Amino acid sequence: MSILIGIVTLSVLLNIILALRIIVNKKGMSCIGEVLADISNFRSNRRIHMGLKYKSLKDISSQLNILLDKFQRTLDEKQTLEIAHKQLIANISHDIRTPLTSLLGFVEVLQKGDGISSIEQKEYLDIIQTKAQNLYQMIQDFFELSKLESEDTPIRLVKTDLTDLAEEAVAAFYKDFVMNGITPEIQLPKQRVYVLGDRISLQRILNNLVSNALKYGKDGRVIGISLREVSDKVWVDVWDRGKGIPEQDLPLVFNRLYTSEVSRNSSMRGTGLGLAITKQLVEKQNGEIEVSSVLGEKTVFSFSLIKYHI
Repeated sequence: MSILIGIVTLSVLLNIILALRIIVNKKGMSCIGEVLADISNFRSNRRIHMGLKYKSLKDISSQLNILLDKFQRTLDEKQTLEIAHKQLIANISHDIRTPLTSLLGFVEVLQKGDGISSIEQKEYLDIIQTKAQNLYQMIQDFFELSKLESEDTPIRLVKTDLTDLAEEAVAAFYKDFVMNGITPEIQLPKQRVYVLGDRISLQRILNNLVSNALKYGKDGRVIGISLREVSDKVWVDVWDRGKGIPEQDLPLVFNRLYTSEVSRNSSMRGTGLGLAITKQLVEKQNGEIEVSSVLGEKTVFSFSLIKYHI
């Protein structure tokens, strides 16, 4: 009889335990459901924290928290991209509208033709041509950057003479140096330096950096290019002695929305696409790019490439 009573008692206890487990699990699942509902309706970004005795629900809540973290990161990135996209469109719209307004103004003056000499007509036409070319280049830069960022533009890396490209870059801007009274300084190793790179992309990188130095550093009257070998990399430095870049702006220089014109000259504005393109081209060749600047003394843009071992 006592054995029967014991069996019945044990059975009752087991049923009570099972019932409690079901109740607790239901409460736990209900709590999880409430959290997920709040998150899905963007009312909260809280996580699931439960003091549970049951490993199954602990594991579920842990995995759900991991998924929620990933979801939140994706959402944050999406919002950041949306803000960046809107800002970029605003900048580009400004940069298109400004030269277009100017172009239309000159065209209107030419159309009226009141008291305009042939010399003035030629001057206006030259201005229109220059502004139209600048506008065209800006639009081309925008599309080039879009292609680079979409990763639809593969770059084939081959043995490339970097010494030759550095010399070409200086020669390409020789007339600009003379016109602005700038002394170019070029420091190259005695032996030829070869890297794994794409010649056309490297030409664009060097042209962008020298052009940038010329545009903002011409007041310093000196612009330089140097090559240095560090371990299995080759570093290229393009520098000027112009006004410089404020320290707080240095981390933003290669951002596609950063307007370097603002930091170096508050009266100018631009989309800053040139340096963003440069960064993309360097990184597609397994390189790094950085900038340092001391106001009024020296600004250096440096990028690295993998050295080609013969």
